[in-house]
Amino acid sequence: MDGRKFSHEVLETYRFRAIELKKKGKKNSEIAEFFGVHPASVSRWLTTHKRQGEEALKSVKGTGRCPKLTLEKLNQLLEYLKKPATEYGFQTPLWTCKRVKHAIWKEFHEEFTEVGVWKLLGRFGLTNQKPERRAIEQDSKEVKRWVKEDWPKIQKHVKRWQAILYFVDEAGVSLVPVLGKTWAPKGETPIVEVTGRKGGFCITSAISTAGRLLFRVEKEEMTAKTFIDFLNKVIKQHKKRRVIVISDKAPIHTANAVKEFSESKKKTFALYYLPSYSPELNCDEHVWAYLKENKLKTHMAKSVKELKKLALSSLWSMQKQKSLLKSLVYGPLFDTT
Repeated sequence: MDGRKFSHEVLETYRFRAIELKKKGKKNSEIAEFFGVHPASVSRWLTTHKRQGEEALKSVKGTGRCPKLTLEKLNQLLEYLKKPATEYGFQTPLWTCKRVKHAIWKEFHEEFTEVGVWKLLGRFGLTNQKPERRAIEQDSKEVKRWVKEDWPKIQKHVKRWQAILYFVDEAGVSLVPVLGKTWAPKGETPIVEVTGRKGGFCITSAISTAGRLLFRVEKEEMTAKTFIDFLNKVIKQHKKRRVIVISDKAPIHTANAVKEFSESKKKTFALYYLPSYSPELNCDEHVWAYLKENKLKTHMAKSVKELKKLALSSLWSMQKQKSLLKSLVYGPLFDTT
């Protein structure tokens, strides 16, 4: 993309943010894609910074029409958008172009159209995204403490044992599919015919940090017994290695029977628990997201039997793609920043 489409102020912001991202371990290609510029531009910015320092990254003001928002105001707007819209008087937390337009007028007395807002945010490196869900019951202080104190202990345990580490979780797969997007004439919403029957089933899976996936379609209601059976399945896959598993605090995971099982295997097996209401820390959640939003998106299964066959086929396919599975191991626990 031609960098000349951006204002001097925005490009200056990009240059400084590119330096920050590089320090956090991002690749030039990733930085370029994020800002919508050519990788060569990113390389040039980094070289200039290395040889001449931060001063050389600043834009030289030229003549011509001034942008509606100064760099200072753009940065201020960006800080607004990092917070929920509810903090600025809106009833729901999501920012829309209409709301941003209102905020710009209220704070800076500058008038934008909604299309203009969309273009402005795009040029400033923002994208329209679907947010992750986060339970309001979550104790953020406990999560931070766990990440800072418990997670390093688990990592040391893995290293001391030379163990294989798995994240485990269960998920329901429904006959009602997740619908994707498709191209269609404006004003003519396309119709996708899917079954009106209700039904589904549960699958338990475990993904390792090394990119290995184990799974099982559950034939009965999930209980502590079925969870223990699955843990045994994981352990048997690694007869010559010790295994460490991380799970959430679902009642079937914390039952006395599970704790007794873990204690009986303590020489070769360890079970740790994530903080309550913290699915963002569980990498196995990414397995389910990929399965439902990619592999099974807009599926055409008409019965639970057909859906099981399709889900198993998809999971077997994923199981063979080690690079894909490794890419699903991400999140706050693996944030290099």
